[in-house]
Amino acid sequence: MYKPVFVGPIEGYVVNQLKEHYWKVERTLSREEVLQEAHECFLRCCRRFPKSKAYNTPQAFMALFKQAWFNQFTDLANYDTKHRACVSVESREIKLEEPAGSLENDGVLAIMLAEAPREVSMVLSLFLNAPQELLDMAFHSWRARGYNAAGSSRHINKLLGLDPSCDPVKLVEDYFSA
Repeated sequence: MYKPVFVGPIEGYVVNQLKEHYWKVERTLSREEVLQEAHECFLRCCRRFPKSKAYNTPQAFMALFKQAWFNQFTDLANYDTKHRACVSVESREIKLEEPAGSLENDGVLAIMLAEAPREVSMVLSLFLNAPQELLDMAFHSWRARGYNAAGSSRHINKLLGLDPSCDPVKLVEDYFSA
């Protein structure tokens, strides 16, 4: 004689079903409440399950539970749909005080990077590809010597092999601010 147990394949079936369909009832029920509803459905199925030997199998009980749970879950989803608050787009005030993200196409930046002068590309490549420890050391030494002072780009010139009279940081600033 088969004795159904909720913990195991039946509970697993419900949990797997909720992974995909919980959104249909999430406005009115928590996951725990839905699991409680499934357990009540399981208990109803246990009371109605036939006692004859021909139908007293785990497969028959699972088929009965699946159909009963499908019907119960559909009722819960319909209740959720009926009690959902309707909100029209016209009634909502949309405030855009500060835009989120860029308002322009990032293609402009991609073109600027592709067409950048050699020195600008080298400086950007240095800052983007250098190990963090090297950048930390460079910034620390630049701050100690007066980061914004004239000639503060000498170290970058040495690293990149550029002309010492050139100011690559200023070139980058000028290129992207124009």
